[in-house]
Amino acid sequence: MKRLSHFFVNIKNEQGVIFPFTIMCALLISALFLHSVTLYDAEIQFFEEEKKWYEADYLMKHTLIYVKQALVNAPENVSSLSQTILFVHGQAAYHATRIGSTMWSVTVSCVTSRQFRYDVQFQYHSLTNSISAWKELY
Repeated sequence: MKRLSHFFVNIKNEQGVIFPFTIMCALLISALFLHSVTLYDAEIQFFEEEKKWYEADYLMKHTLIYVKQALVNAPENVSSLSQTILFVHGQAAYHATRIGSTMWSVTVSCVTSRQFRYDVQFQYHSLTNSISAWKELY
């Protein structure tokens, strides 16, 4: 019993180091944890945004293949072409206007199944099968 009372006498003489140190450690650990949670949330948001762009880019790639084929096979007397193409992950629409004997002005709009829209405008040379003046519309 004497030892226990001696222990409490020593605690009364302390100047209060343990409690503030414990509070500082708890605040530091809480700050690190909150920072980690914030970084994780930013990663998830970045992943979701990139997933939207990936799906839109995938649709655009397949639409461009289809548009190139349609413009190469277009008759000489046709001055414009328009069509909507349905894909598994969305749809795409294009409008092409002839601006020369072998040159087309094309506008393509892709909408994913998540309602993310990707619009571009470009010029297509049917003889060389090349795209120039690519412009993304926002």
